[in-house]
Amino acid sequence: MKYFFSLPAVLALFITAFNVQAHDIRIRDAWVRAAPPNAPALGAFMQIDNRSDAERYLVSARTSLEVERVELHRTMMHDGIMQMVPQARIPLAPAGVTRLEPGSWHVMLIGPKKVPVEGETVPLTLIFDDGSERQVEAVVQKGKQMTHEHKQMQSQQKKHEHKQTHSHEHKQDPGQGMSSD
Repeated sequence: MKYFFSLPAVLALFITAFNVQAHDIRIRDAWVRAAPPNAPALGAFMQIDNRSDAERYLVSARTSLEVERVELHRTMMHDGIMQMVPQARIPLAPAGVTRLEPGSWHVMLIGPKKVPVEGETVPLTLIFDDGSERQVEAVVQKGKQMTHEHKQMQSQQKKHEHKQTHSHEHKQDPGQGMSSD
């Protein structure tokens, strides 16, 4: 049995499949944290809904705002210190919600030539692992609350610093006039 496929029909199927996959990703509540005019970087945050049954990834982003570069980041604890660590991609769980928020995953706009003011919007293009792109307008606004996870990491950091401070106090030589009480 021979199968005959016309090029227009194959292209139409391909385009339809691509568009369906692109619509499986929904972006909500995009915003950029308001910053002073001399800020070296800006954080962009949002909620990304993956409505597909497959794991997806945000692999990069770009903006028409004049910046030196755009990077994907995650705030993580390293050696007792909170750090923003560049990431190659941000995982988007199947049928899940990924929140890009302060103290967690986020997009960094590094080296802005001009820092936008509160109320303005920053155009962002998000690029996903399948090559699809989504454009969003992120509103510049004052910062929101930290995530529960970030608050826990800060609490752990403070406990770690407290332990280090007290262990250093106890290691002081009592002969130097310091009490080990």
